[in-house]
Amino acid sequence: MSQSAPKPYTKSLQDELDWKLLDQLHGVVTQISSFCFEIKKFCVTTLFVVMTLIVKFTSDKLDHSIFVAALLIPVCFWFLDATGYFYQVKLRGTMESIRQRLTSRDENSLVSGTGAVVIAPSRASASIRDRVVDAGFNHSMWLYLLLVLINMVVWLLFVAGCIK
Repeated sequence: MSQSAPKPYTKSLQDELDWKLLDQLHGVVTQISSFCFEIKKFCVTTLFVVMTLIVKFTSDKLDHSIFVAALLIPVCFWFLDATGYFYQVKLRGTMESIRQRLTSRDENSLVSGTGAVVIAPSRASASIRDRVVDAGFNHSMWLYLLLVLINMVVWLLFVAGCIK
């Protein structure tokens, strides 16, 4: 019995275009991911700068403007970060569909491999409502939730008269 060796993988024009697109999308996802990390740092920096300015403008006395600003700043950055996260998932879904196209054309299974999925298809194909909720409330958004919760607790203590 003679077994023929598998044919070497040769890229078609469509494969080449798909690989190029996959590479470009990977670069975009990497940039968005980096942007989301920078957003978190910029949020904390902005929050402390604005809090310092408000305290100076209010003659070093607490008032509601400090708490309103401390609520609005993280919420705005949370929205911006969630938008970036939403588009990361969308682009990764596109990358997965390109990978699937490459896999379907590949006779030697070079593209498909164990654990080679870019993103779970269920995440990319979920309803728009589920994707928006997932973008706003996921493991990378804990910083904003923490900032908002701390602000709300301190604000309630201020309103109750426990702090002045």
